[in-house]
Amino acid sequence: MKARAVAARVRAELEAAGIPDAAMEAELLTRHASELSRSAFFADEPVAEGTDARLEALMERRLRREPTPYLTGVREFHGLEFTVGEGALIPRPESELLVEIGLAELERDPGATVLDMGTGCGAIAIAVASAAPTARVVATDISADALRIAALNVAQHSVPVALVRGDLARAIARADIILANLPYVPEGVIETLQPEVRHWEPRVALNGGEDGLDLLRALLDDCHDRLRPRLVAFEVGLGQARRLAEVVEGVGAEAEIVNDLVGWERVVTARWE
Repeated sequence: MKARAVAARVRAELEAAGIPDAAMEAELLTRHASELSRSAFFADEPVAEGTDARLEALMERRLRREPTPYLTGVREFHGLEFTVGEGALIPRPESELLVEIGLAELERDPGATVLDMGTGCGAIAIAVASAAPTARVVATDISADALRIAALNVAQHSVPVALVRGDLARAIARADIILANLPYVPEGVIETLQPEVRHWEPRVALNGGEDGLDLLRALLDDCHDRLRPRLVAFEVGLGQARRLAEVVEGVGAEAEIVNDLVGWERVVTARWE
């Protein structure tokens, strides 16, 4: 059978189950099961023998709402491909804004130390290190499972990223630039998230406390009292940016809100001169 006919069948199943972006997901699952490249898929080449059985096993898992990146084991981020899996949050396109902010700051000081806080699979740290090879990049996470996946990606991309297990920045002596993708989902909101998130992605990477800002405030306090980096960039959820900006200004730092490509207030920066 041709690849696109197989994908059409998969798409119909996904749509019937109410899974969003069914066309894109059908393509990804079909290509993964058949081991076809994207160009071969769009050329509508025949699928390999055994594709149906592999696809059936994948669909059984997907219809239980296991995220597609966990099924395929990969996710693209900032033009790079990363290994992903249970134990680490799946990198989102909106987090690429943190990478861009970090790279812009490195133009002023290419040899600065960059700390990727809450690194997960290592996507932000590796993207920065790949684009700015003279920077010193350190990535931390509290989760040993996440750091195990991050180590695979560091090796895969052959970049000099130091991985450190620790709670926030307590194991770090200094940093010039901090890119913080910490948990910011309010605890009471987690059960309202899509099943792919609430049932499969690690709670430790989601739960930001009562208002979602507990860990961000704690890091900000540590930066103000001890680390004094030049810049901290915090990724935040919808409706949180202005509240966090007030906290930043309350500790005497300069706050700025940065919108993402769709115009949402996605990042709050704090600067100390």
